[in-house]
Amino acid sequence: MVTKTKKQTKATTQPKTSYVMLTPELQHNNDAVLKAYTKIVQKAIELMKKFELSKYRTYVEVDHTKNPQNAQYVAEFVCHFWNVTLSNSKEGKSYIFINYDSSFIERFGSSLTNQLLREAYRVTNSEDGTIGIEYALRVQFTDYDVHNYFYRLTFEGETDIISIGCAERPVEL
Repeated sequence: MVTKTKKQTKATTQPKTSYVMLTPELQHNNDAVLKAYTKIVQKAIELMKKFELSKYRTYVEVDHTKNPQNAQYVAEFVCHFWNVTLSNSKEGKSYIFINYDSSFIERFGSSLTNQLLREAYRVTNSEDGTIGIEYALRVQFTDYDVHNYFYRLTFEGETDIISIGCAERPVEL
């Protein structure tokens, strides 16, 4: 009896990594997205100053870069009304996600959210006709339970990753 032996070959697989090759163009776009995120957060804080009650002026900032287990998220701004998130895709592109809480809109109207979205579209808009960073803004047009997430973050308190702030009202003379 003759038996044939097959030569077994193992498929070599490359280990998966979370590192991405950052080209100068990708780095430039990511820097522009970070700048836009910062301006959106500044606008959100400015809009919150109109409230007399400090609970509506309180916000949480999460610095996800200090959490080594979380490679996708970069930063978050969370208040009663909005969750603005800066994150990176697996390809290394930065994105800004804006979630809103419809119970806030039902209670206070849509004016503040409209102003925040106007600023978000303005700072991500391409003025020269190129694609720029318009791709980066992702407004979630579905209701999101932002205020419960906000309460959970504030209840946990400040940590190395989480800081809590309050938008200061202008002093009236």
